Amino acid sequence: MRKTDLLDEIRAEIGVVSDQLDGSVEELYRFVVKILFDQIPAYRYVGVYVTSEYQFKESCSAGVCALMQVVPFGESLLSLAAARGGVVREQTGDHVEVYVPYYQGHHLIGELVVMASPACHIDEEDITLFCEITSLFESKVEECNS
Repeated sequence: MRKTDLLDEIRAEIGVVSDQLDGSVEELYRFVVKILFDQIPAYRYVGVYVTSEYQFKESCSAGVCALMQVVPFGESLLSLAAARGGVVREQTGDHVEVYVPYYQGHHLIGELVVMASPACHIDEEDITLFCEITSLFESKVEECNS
């Protein structure tokens, strides 16, 4: 299956699950993490970190990464992405990490984190999907809080 077709299939499945949510954005987080990790073998880690007090807390994840489950603000690329207000893509050797923040208004809610190896397996198509997913997270957070 072509990558474009696979990503479109993932989009469709996420959309269906999102439409069936019953007031819990955490269910959507878990589904997104699972489908991305299960469907794309190059993704070695997929996680959602949410903000709490002055730190990021891992809400759900699949795979293994070097990030702690609780990361204080100001540490790691999580904070860099939040400060920039956009995608941070960091490549080290044949490993790539992508951090995509999402907001409610100007308030940071959390970040989608994806790590892959080899690095060439995350391209602009993947980044576009991650941004669409975080946009969906923003909508669902708004919907669940209203």
